[in-house]
Amino acid sequence: MFEVIQYYYEDLPEEVKKEWALSDNGSGKELATYIIQKVDGQIISVESDAMEPEDARFSRDLRWIKTALEDAYKLGLIRGREQNG
Repeated sequence: MFEVIQYYYEDLPEEVKKEWALSDNGSGKELATYIIQKVDGQIISVESDAMEPEDARFSRDLRWIKTALEDAYKLGLIRGREQNG
């Protein structure tokens, strides 16, 4: 199962706070919002909106969004084929 979950810093799972490198840009990691992608309960991606205002453009630090959407789409196709034989 593919999941995308949005968290505030204080609600992040402890494993994310300990094992993932959280950006401290902009207002800091404590004030950021996070998007976590999971596949079958396993975290595959952690992204945040912690960035300097001048970096908030799709041509800079937000390029990961395109890749994340493409990956989710491809994963959905694979899972659909597996389920439908």
